[in-house]
Amino acid sequence: MTVDTALELSPPARLAIAYAPRELRSAFALLLQVDQRFAEILRNAREPMIAQIKMAWWREAFSSAAEARPKGEPLLQALNQVGDQIPLSAFEALASAWEHLLGSEPFSQEAMDTHAELRAEAIFITYAVWIGSVQDVGPIGRSWALEALRIAFPERVAHFHMPSAPLLKARALRPLSILTMSVQNVSGPRLILHALTGI
Repeated sequence: MTVDTALELSPPARLAIAYAPRELRSAFALLLQVDQRFAEILRNAREPMIAQIKMAWWREAFSSAAEARPKGEPLLQALNQVGDQIPLSAFEALASAWEHLLGSEPFSQEAMDTHAELRAEAIFITYAVWIGSVQDVGPIGRSWALEALRIAFPERVAHFHMPSAPLLKARALRPLSILTMSVQNVSGPRLILHALTGI
């Protein structure tokens, strides 16, 4: 992952990446960048069919061998660099998460719940598997996904049920708790304090 592509992410996301083990940072950053790219596809979608075509293009690119992937796309170049560190199932879940919101205006509770489940699977559960954690990070991942969705698309999320989820205290899961706190309207210094101490 290059410095330039990492800087495309928000400061809280970059802070979360910095607390991941060094060997996982590029793959973790790529997952977050792909998530961001898919959110942009939804945000800019005037026609759901066009957005579906774009998502299908990404699905095919992810499932192709490295040498067969389209050239010139930074995210695919980054994928080639991390090899098979990210399972295809994570990309599939992420694509499905955003596809579930296409054509839903405003987002229905059912669509948001499915989105949150798949997005948590793609990012939070994948990360937990990487570090060998046995803690169930699904609930906090779903909570993060829903709150992040509300912040990104306030005009399309009128209201929703927010499930409660305990903050992750394990040091190895600090990147995930940083992401979670980043969508909870906390200040920058408070987020940094949590990153440093876990409280």
